[in-house]
Amino acid sequence: MKGNRFLLAFSLLQFVLFVPVAWWAHKHPQPPLELAVTYALQRKRSSFLHAAIRVLSKIAGSAPLLNIMVAPTALLLWKQHWRLEAVLTVAISWSNALARTVIKQLVHRPRPSPLLVLMSDRKRTKSFPSGHVCSSVDFWGWLAAISLLRGTTLWHKAFAGFAVLCLVCVGPSRVYLGDHWATDVLGGYLFGGGWLGLSLQLYFLLRAKRDYLDSPGFPSYH
Repeated sequence: MKGNRFLLAFSLLQFVLFVPVAWWAHKHPQPPLELAVTYALQRKRSSFLHAAIRVLSKIAGSAPLLNIMVAPTALLLWKQHWRLEAVLTVAISWSNALARTVIKQLVHRPRPSPLLVLMSDRKRTKSFPSGHVCSSVDFWGWLAAISLLRGTTLWHKAFAGFAVLCLVCVGPSRVYLGDHWATDVLGGYLFGGGWLGLSLQLYFLLRAKRDYLDSPGFPSYH
């Protein structure tokens, strides 16, 4: 119970911190103070490094790709008899996508200007929070959590490590590619982390209820 309360408090803290970051993003559409971060990450550029980071960014956090991967991932979990985990895999990712779409329109921050930073692509969608980061935290973070909670083998631990690596690397890659400002990435981590924490809290509650109903001592009225 104490761990669940800590998780809830940590999730709420991330949402609280997200609010001033969102306000900053709204008030500073092209923030000169964040140029130094982008310039530092873009200082060393080569065709190979650029291509490698683009691939990493897509695998680790491409929102369209991860939203597509949700369905087969949930199906695989369902076949492994992880039914609750399968349903929540879909619910967490798709509800997060809907919520951040609303936030993007409210904050209404444009993408970094090509006059200020080197850009990989010209995107017309809004910039805050980073969709790649939000998607990565809630997809890979969720899979890492249930892998460690439900699995005990070396394979489960290795997969969890890969998932954590994806969500850690996706943020810097978005700034390096010129697709986001640093605060877009920070906002993505805060919002995605808060959403993931609340989702895990819900998961623990539902799992406890399921285990109680399946217990031998629970009366059956069939």
